[in-house]
Amino acid sequence: MDQLIPYIATGLVSLVVGLLLQRFQARPKLLYWVPGSFLFNVSDPKVALRTDSLTIQNTGRLPAHNIEIIHEQRPDHFQFSTALEYTESTTPDGRHIIKIPSLGSQEHINIQLLSHSQSPVLSNVRCAEGQAQLIQVHLQRIYPNWLLALVGLVILTGAGFTLYWLIKAIVFISIAIGVA
Repeated sequence: MDQLIPYIATGLVSLVVGLLLQRFQARPKLLYWVPGSFLFNVSDPKVALRTDSLTIQNTGRLPAHNIEIIHEQRPDHFQFSTALEYTESTTPDGRHIIKIPSLGSQEHINIQLLSHSQSPVLSNVRCAEGQAQLIQVHLQRIYPNWLLALVGLVILTGAGFTLYWLIKAIVFISIAIGVA
């Protein structure tokens, strides 16, 4: 039995390393968010206009291929903020799919939608490598770099003082109980 332990340990270590390598393997990671929409009630002629925006970003380390933006029905009007190649198709149940061939690592696209007869209902965003993740966003003020550096310095100084006093307390306690 003692002779099998090295083989079992080698197998377990190999399995764990293999799982870790698979977990941290480079792959695309699609995120999307809907920054906002607005409804305009135009009085002459009487019409309601709605604007929507959708942003998709690949935060992974590899390109994402065959991105699909799926709506319940075709939006009245849509336009990408940058020129890119895309195709449109419709499923048998009437869903509208916008297909984008690829999105490189750290790239993002933005699609603007304008509707007047029906509001666009986003069903899904996905790519060949997997499902996109919807994230919540919040507009945030961008502070100047000098202020961010100053805040970072204050945080590091506070962490340094905390670490210093923690070490002093450990030394004091160890001397008080006779360990050191």
